[in-house]
Amino acid sequence: MEDDGAEMKNKFDVHFVGSKILFSRRSLSDVRIFHLILCALFLSIFSGCGDKKEAIVPMQVDGEAAIPSRLPTSAEIIEITAPRFKPSVSVKSECLGRLVFEVGKEIHWPVYYRSDHPTNLFNRSFGKQVAAPGDIMRFGSTNIAVIGSVEGVKKEEIFESTPAAMEAHLLNRIASTRSYIAELKAKKASALEVAEEERWIRGWQKTIKEDRDIFEGYDPGVPASQGYWTSVIEGNDETNRYSVLRAYLTRGEHIYIFESAVPMKTLSDKEKHKRDFSQMLKTFRTRAPNEIPSEPGVCFPFGFIPDGGRTVVEFKQSLRFADAPAVLYTIETGTVHPRRLKTTLFMAAAHSSMNPPPADDESGVKAVVTQRIGPHSIPMGGVKAMQGGVVMKAEAGGKKYDVYNVYSGYSGWLGTAVLPYMLVEMHSVNMQRATELKEFPPPFAQSKESLDVILKSMRWRPTNPPMSEFEKK
Repeated sequence: MEDDGAEMKNKFDVHFVGSKILFSRRSLSDVRIFHLILCALFLSIFSGCGDKKEAIVPMQVDGEAAIPSRLPTSAEIIEITAPRFKPSVSVKSECLGRLVFEVGKEIHWPVYYRSDHPTNLFNRSFGKQVAAPGDIMRFGSTNIAVIGSVEGVKKEEIFESTPAAMEAHLLNRIASTRSYIAELKAKKASALEVAEEERWIRGWQKTIKEDRDIFEGYDPGVPASQGYWTSVIEGNDETNRYSVLRAYLTRGEHIYIFESAVPMKTLSDKEKHKRDFSQMLKTFRTRAPNEIPSEPGVCFPFGFIPDGGRTVVEFKQSLRFADAPAVLYTIETGTVHPRRLKTTLFMAAAHSSMNPPPADDESGVKAVVTQRIGPHSIPMGGVKAMQGGVVMKAEAGGKKYDVYNVYSGYSGWLGTAVLPYMLVEMHSVNMQRATELKEFPPPFAQSKESLDVILKSMRWRPTNPPMSEFEKK
């Protein structure tokens, strides 16, 4: 996902989702041979080759066919529900994407809006210095962000970057500059001084006109909301134009931001996009902490969107426990993409081979490795995951403390909606760089206990009705 256009990039962080496959021109015989090869390769899965009419349509992920080497068995599918796990009624749980997991105690989600970094709108953080880069929440073609008031920064600051707010700001500057021009003339100021101020007014008026051509007001169709429509071009190719809708919904202590982008060839595509986006917003509802919905759909911090369970999703979101703010747990889950497979063995090995930074590193932390974890196989709910990590002993200001990073990952299953990838990374935060933290990370053993609670309970969230794949055949 990229921002398109330097001028727009300086004003708004416009995201779009799109996948394309480029085909070169081939002869008819080449195409036929290619088709026969595909038929032979996937004959055991798809019966649509040759002249058969009843073809099994492969699952589509962002417009691409997700074709697995084989389909999972019923027994392999049921493991994602962790059938042998017995949840405790007294232990708190949370949900993210289509997963549910136990946390046991109070957690915090990143809802801090870094107004000094407005282009990171969909990358939430815990504060000015504590964040897990790359956090994203995507439901179909829609990116999601949840913003709350944190450390004296009111959530309403987000509205200062909307097109309407920017126009109001420029109109105020025009009005105040006109008053200043009147004062200059009353003081018999030079014509050059007056002309300079008038030049500024003309520039702001031009910006307002240009923005009105780019951005249109959009009514999301739900209470306490505002929105706008615009469009972006991908790769400077006019044929790759996207319709972009953004909506801001104020609900209690949070502002929920939804931004959707779809290909737009005609004006009818734009109108259909508006109808579909508004319908999705009408199904959205808020979710209380530790509330676990029972119907099919997608969870995110303080929110929920119901669906049939087959919308392509991509979630990477961090959390931390209230009693250990210097340790982040980043959970990543979503539909397996045919071109973005999760290499869990490689990632586990990479984490287990990490080394301390040089002693003269600008962080000022001196660390030595005390334990290497894996790479080895571990249970994650009912499935097998790969785990790797490292534990170090660091010293700063005469204080010794643990530094650690542990990766655990299940790669999911291509071509299925009910076997998403599930990745969890626990890592301590460098307090020499995040000076807003007032306490060191807990000992590794203590944080590992919290990690194990999440991993052992990670599973597909039970729903009513259940996905058809879970029915015994």
